[in-house]
Amino acid sequence: MRANLLLAKWAVVGHLPSFDEYIDATGDEFGVYLTMTGILMAMDQNICKKEAYEWLKSREKLVRAMTIKSRVADDMFAYEDDMSRGYETGSVNCYKKQYGVTEEEAFRKLSEMIADGDRMMNEEFLKPINVPNQVLKIVNNTLRAIYIFYDKDDGFTRPAKIKNHITSMFVDII
Repeated sequence: MRANLLLAKWAVVGHLPSFDEYIDATGDEFGVYLTMTGILMAMDQNICKKEAYEWLKSREKLVRAMTIKSRVADDMFAYEDDMSRGYETGSVNCYKKQYGVTEEEAFRKLSEMIADGDRMMNEEFLKPINVPNQVLKIVNNTLRAIYIFYDKDDGFTRPAKIKNHITSMFVDII
């Protein structure tokens, strides 16, 4: 909520933050910690929830990469829609402002940032891990959801793009 309030304040005053300021302010907007913590707390009672939560907190690079991937990919896919609505505060425009690059260069650099985040997430999964396999499944499934929503388009803005995934999960099972 704080991130959304800050974005609204910036929009009212016409402030376009730097990319770093924008990512710091909106990075937690997707609530990766909140989502995964909520799932961990709802897990089977045989799982040591405190241990799982402590592991999650210790994987700051993993959660940060997941958050940036979600935020930046969403902004990139929604860029044209946002611009048509007059909404300029997003990763692309903030990156352009901070680094003085063209739109094309910003898209290229942001795509590289997402690829770097993917590599970082893989590295984090390859480190020795002392948590139950169920916890890793939660993190992995959260990553899968991010990939599905932002594979080639914005699945939140255009939910028809993910209709087949949803149908296969809930309808085709029967």
